[in-house]
Amino acid sequence: MGESAVSLAAQHIDTLIVEESNALLDVESEAKNLREELKELVNYLDEVRNKEPNDPEQVEALLAELGRISYDAEDVVDTFVSETETTVFRSLMPRPRGLFKSSRVHQASRKIQSLLEQMKEVRTKLKSQYNTHECGEKVSKSPKKKLREAQVHGALAFQAHLQAEDDFVVGIDNDVDRLVKILLGKVNNEPVDVVAIVGMGGSGKTTLARNIYKHRKVLKHFKKQAWVPLSQEWEWDAYHEKVLMSELVRQLGGVPSNMISGYDYQRDESDEEILELTKSQLHRLLSTETCLVVLDDVWHWESFQKILQSLLGHESSSSVYPTTSTKIIVTTRQHLQQSPEYNLKWQYHYTRFLNDDDSWKLFNEVSRSDNGRELAREYRGLAMEMLGTCKGLPLAIVALGRLLKIKDTIHEWERVFTRLDGEEGTHLYRPVNDILALSYDELPYYLKPCFLYLGLLAEDSTISAGSLKRMWIAEGFVKKQQINDQTPEDAAKRLLQELVDHTMVQVVTKTYAGKVKTLRVHDIMRDLCILKAQELHFLTIFSSDFEQGSRTHSSRRAAIDLSKCSKPLSADNSHLRSLLLFAKSNTGVGVGTIGRVSRQRTLDLACVCEKFKLLRVLDIIGIKTSSSTIPIEIGSLIHLRYLRVRSTNIRELPKSIGKLDKLLTLDYWDVSAHNNEIKVPNVLWKLERLRHLFLPGDLTSNTMEDLKLDSLKDLQTLWGVKGGNWMLKEMEKLSSTLTKLCIQGISSLEQLEAVFNSPVIKTNDNLYALALDWYGLYSFSLVPCLDMLSSKDKLKKLKLMGRAPDKSIPLKFPSSLRKLELHFTQLEKQGTMDALGKLPNLQFLGLAKDSYLGNEWICRENAFPKLEELKLSNLPKLKIWEMKMGTMSCLKKLSITSCASLERLPKELKSTSTLEILEIARMPTDFNSRLRKVKAWDKTSVGGEDFHIVQHIPNIGIRDSCTPLLF
Repeated sequence: MGESAVSLAAQHIDTLIVEESNALLDVESEAKNLREELKELVNYLDEVRNKEPNDPEQVEALLAELGRISYDAEDVVDTFVSETETTVFRSLMPRPRGLFKSSRVHQASRKIQSLLEQMKEVRTKLKSQYNTHECGEKVSKSPKKKLREAQVHGALAFQAHLQAEDDFVVGIDNDVDRLVKILLGKVNNEPVDVVAIVGMGGSGKTTLARNIYKHRKVLKHFKKQAWVPLSQEWEWDAYHEKVLMSELVRQLGGVPSNMISGYDYQRDESDEEILELTKSQLHRLLSTETCLVVLDDVWHWESFQKILQSLLGHESSSSVYPTTSTKIIVTTRQHLQQSPEYNLKWQYHYTRFLNDDDSWKLFNEVSRSDNGRELAREYRGLAMEMLGTCKGLPLAIVALGRLLKIKDTIHEWERVFTRLDGEEGTHLYRPVNDILALSYDELPYYLKPCFLYLGLLAEDSTISAGSLKRMWIAEGFVKKQQINDQTPEDAAKRLLQELVDHTMVQVVTKTYAGKVKTLRVHDIMRDLCILKAQELHFLTIFSSDFEQGSRTHSSRRAAIDLSKCSKPLSADNSHLRSLLLFAKSNTGVGVGTIGRVSRQRTLDLACVCEKFKLLRVLDIIGIKTSSSTIPIEIGSLIHLRYLRVRSTNIRELPKSIGKLDKLLTLDYWDVSAHNNEIKVPNVLWKLERLRHLFLPGDLTSNTMEDLKLDSLKDLQTLWGVKGGNWMLKEMEKLSSTLTKLCIQGISSLEQLEAVFNSPVIKTNDNLYALALDWYGLYSFSLVPCLDMLSSKDKLKKLKLMGRAPDKSIPLKFPSSLRKLELHFTQLEKQGTMDALGKLPNLQFLGLAKDSYLGNEWICRENAFPKLEELKLSNLPKLKIWEMKMGTMSCLKKLSITSCASLERLPKELKSTSTLEILEIARMPTDFNSRLRKVKAWDKTSVGGEDFHIVQHIPNIGIRDSCTPLLF
């Protein structure tokens, strides 16, 4: 990590010397000396990287010291630039020179000189560590003991466990079959209500539960399923109860109360009435449907008791209504005692370590190289010795196998073995922590800060790959040498893929274009990440006032849960580079006193801006403010490169935001202002380096009239912006480098034509995603305009919302499309639908809200060859849907909602073996009855007229229009 810090500091100071030459004029020679010394250190560390030191632990300490010095070097130069760029210094007379230099200049010079001396001293000590060795492989000791003693905690986001792509299933087939049989049958002639899977972290509890959850018999038996991961820090309170209940209702097919039409967002979110509405929905679902609920990683019996109370009914035991139609699976690290007040039948299963045969089978499978080479068999003797250190623990075996997968020679395997061998310790997590720590140590130096940065992000949420990459770029983790002829975004994408390849992170979801969309970090890996990051003063997590008072102030990054922390950060934290502020419950943020005892805490955002002048990343998520504005002091953060304000009630940005001339990302898209107009000053044109701009669709009309974007020559993303007359002047000036464009509320034909006549459409060959909303415009033909899109061979995602009549000729779409959504287009021609079926790469198709007005839709033979998901919604005129031979041969999910005239499903769906999920909602009773399996008078099950078409589909959800749920 020391090497990373030195390299990043050298690059950053080099950039400042070029871009801030005026601001650094008085210390130019000192700054250049600093840069050259850092570059020499980078070259020296690169030279000795594969040499063996005399004392590896001493070298580790020296590298840590070098990292600290590098951080301080950045601080000195950044602080000098900040002070020079302030209004105070700009208003002074010409700078004094020579003997009359200001004390500020002298102070900076002295600090830089001191740092140079410290660097030279460390370099001398490092040289003494390598002076007795020729070039050879570096061998260092096993990870420190405290790494293997780190306690395991953390939770993954809703659904993350279900979507992970890298499960290896070995040695649990019998357990899966046995528990499925128990879940669906009886034990001692009694049905089981709760299956508890008990075992230590990394023993395969979640993998076992996931394979049960996805088992075909389980999918077929349970009409509704929900999976909720919890965490060690998960505690039962009004907020967590609301989140849990709402998530269960959502997954089981209802609508959470805070999404009900007419719900007043400004009401207190902890309102008991709203919570009771949600719980009422949940109880109705659990009592009327066959449901399976998985609670993954339950830590505390007391919290689990509260969850049971909310799931099963009311707190008094007399009103609990257990039902054999609903089952619960719990994974836990401790034996949960049965509570006599609940009449539930429990079945416990204790995970076990793998035997030698299964351990070898799993290890061989994981360590197999991408070209199919079975390295474990080639190096069997050495592999067996290393495998013995895992003690049969699945997570340790997988971690070791992944580490060795990318090492091709016996010499590299021996190096890994040397670093694992010879340490004492009996802690149960020793194999995991040793191997995961070794995986971190083996990362290339430039990947280490990228990995450690993951520790900042909230532990109970999946991680957005796009936001993560933009933060990396803002922090400077993407080096100039890594970019070459790529964009910084492409280089960051490559770094993320390297982390995936090193198995430090796990992919949760991908886009239909194959890009990583969301990811997760295993809870044990996250513990290692945070422990290592705090050890290196890389970051600090604050989740309580105690931690704010006790933690070190030397970290350069901080994440603060404002629902648990009321104290302000100390001025000692003034060197922060990244600050993430979030709230998991209602938290007021505005100008006021910090820490005052009140129901709604306040935070002085102006004070934040004044304290942390060196910030590069400021992330504000889920915070309610008293002033509904960002303070004007935001303009003092001249080093800021990334500003995200989401899920807040902030309705206005100040004009001073135009001073942030280094800003690369402004994300102001998801604002919870609700029916209040959003104001953005006409200063965005000043942000000439801006690459990603996300704006809300309900900007004021004044904002949209004055919007200027022509100076943003590097703009890659313009997303969510509201249409207006600004388009008539600005669209033709927009950067041809745009890859993503979304414009909402286009209100005139001239505005729409301005889009299609702009360089973004005509000459831009890099457009990847396009979304246009012109709903409300009538009496014109867009066919010639839309046909221009057919030549965009890199366009992967397209969403059109507005009338696009195809009465004259069928519409054409680019063959590169992977995802297509149409709303209100009012298409009529079968020829247009045939053209959609011929798109060779289309994987998702959504037809909604009068997008197609035809009475018939006939899918030709072999149409939609790669389509995986089809959504039909609000197509009132569609009556007949037919599929010819070979149509939609890859279809996995089909959703049909509010297509009132549709008579039946195509009978050809019966032969679509890939179909896994069928969702039917708000369809006529006759349509639903054809698909349902009902009980006859003699209690036998009888399928509806079309039941044979869908009976092979594992997961079917049908909701009548009269279902007593709140919509």
